[in-house]
Amino acid sequence: MRGAEGPSIPEEFQQPMAHSGWWLVLALALLAAVALYYLAVILLTRKPRPVVEVETPWVPEPRDVRAEHLAEIDRIERAVHRGDLPARVGHQHLSRTVRDYVAAVSQVPADKMVLADLKATVLSDPRTRPLAMAVEVMYPPAFASDEEGRAADRFPEALGRARQVVTTWT
Repeated sequence: MRGAEGPSIPEEFQQPMAHSGWWLVLALALLAAVALYYLAVILLTRKPRPVVEVETPWVPEPRDVRAEHLAEIDRIERAVHRGDLPARVGHQHLSRTVRDYVAAVSQVPADKMVLADLKATVLSDPRTRPLAMAVEVMYPPAFASDEEGRAADRFPEALGRARQVVTTWT
């Protein structure tokens, strides 16, 4: 028996040799170089993607609806004052112009409503009160004969109401 040294290992058995850490670093560097090579080949040999130009859709110039309708009211006024248009027909044109304006700038279908509809709408939409009042001034001269409706006498008031509706509608 041997002493306190413990069992001895035969000489043909040796402990594993330790390898240098540089081999691992070199292997990882070679793998990275190969990956970079393939990445460079793929990126540098690709055909460039064609540049797609997107056409912007044509957008019309914004209209100044208020100015257009005020100009129409002025045109009607001049035509009536020159005598090219009877005052009765002027009332009809004013009524159509203010209704078209309100329909163009809001959700109120005023161009399709009669006076009774406009008056009924005032309860649910108070903004329609000036429109209903304007149309109420325009209706009698527009649908009666010139003598009955006094179209020429009431035309200045109708003009004022029409301008008020177009300039103050929100």
